[in-house]
Amino acid sequence: MKKILHVAETIKGGVATVIRSISTPPEGQDRQYELVYLVPFDQKQELHGIDERNIRTFSRNNRGVLSLLRFAWQLIRVIFKEKPDVVHLHSTFSGVIGRCVCVLMRPWRSPKIVYCPHAFSFLMESSPAKQKAYSLIERLLQKVTDVIICVSQYELDQAAAFGIDRHRMKLIYNGIHYKKDELKPDTDSDIRLLFVGRLDYQKGFDVLLKAFSTVERNDLRLTVVGSAVNSDPVECPAIDSVEYLPWVTPSEVNDLYKKADALIVPSRWEGFAMVPLEGMAMGLPVIASDCTSLPELVKHDTTGYIFGTGDHQALAGILNGIKKQRLLDLGIEGRKMVRERFSAMLMIQQTYDVYSAKTL
Repeated sequence: MKKILHVAETIKGGVATVIRSISTPPEGQDRQYELVYLVPFDQKQELHGIDERNIRTFSRNNRGVLSLLRFAWQLIRVIFKEKPDVVHLHSTFSGVIGRCVCVLMRPWRSPKIVYCPHAFSFLMESSPAKQKAYSLIERLLQKVTDVIICVSQYELDQAAAFGIDRHRMKLIYNGIHYKKDELKPDTDSDIRLLFVGRLDYQKGFDVLLKAFSTVERNDLRLTVVGSAVNSDPVECPAIDSVEYLPWVTPSEVNDLYKKADALIVPSRWEGFAMVPLEGMAMGLPVIASDCTSLPELVKHDTTGYIFGTGDHQALAGILNGIKKQRLLDLGIEGRKMVRERFSAMLMIQQTYDVYSAKTL
């Protein structure tokens, strides 16, 4: 039996969804793997459905030095005790700290290292100096990494341009479980829009607010689900046609998908976001920015609409022109695309192929 240790410094949002999805081995391989997890104590509820006896935690207070040190120390303890065959590191902070810890422990433990940045830090919107520093760190740490999982072709190509070895990288698209076709409930003539995610700069929530405030029609209703997690939160002004909700359960999100007419994803950068996948699997068209990987999923006027990253006027133009029946047709095409190209079964099989590869 092979033991896999999943490690995440924070798991809010899509990272938790991915971890939950790949926590079920491919059919017939359940007895070949044992899975253990290290996550923040106050976020372990994100791993609902996973046996708590397999979840290890550490105390996280934002992203301060003490929190990162507690994370590193707990990772050392867990690796010593659990003796994992593979350490799967999720996101950049886990990737940096986790790989440094694994290198320090090599005289005593030598697990294989799988790293999924869920969006490389040097691909985020930042100064050239920061991008250069981030890419240098990634280039150095790739030498102690067995496999780097990229979740989009954009991410893989850009990482190669920044000096990451293509031979160390493998493209595995995020996937979603099959959803039954369901007719949308009869509603009034209003068009119901939905945003699900962190209310911060990366997710472009400010772009959505600017666009929505300039739209010249009174039949649009916007529901916002989420809260700020890290720095740079965006304020939530009171607007008559906007409803704000905190983070809700997956079943509650599914209900919101069913009631909505379109999903808005105005991000400034992404690895490969799970929210548009989830929405499209439920028959929702997606109105998305053209940042990073989103055009690999959202095809303009086929499965939704694309606008320029950060361009609130372009988004407002789309919102001014959308029609309910057209949105329904786009949603049907989006559902087909997800089933054909972005299934959870494919993601799971490809991930476990990485775990079991002899060349890992």
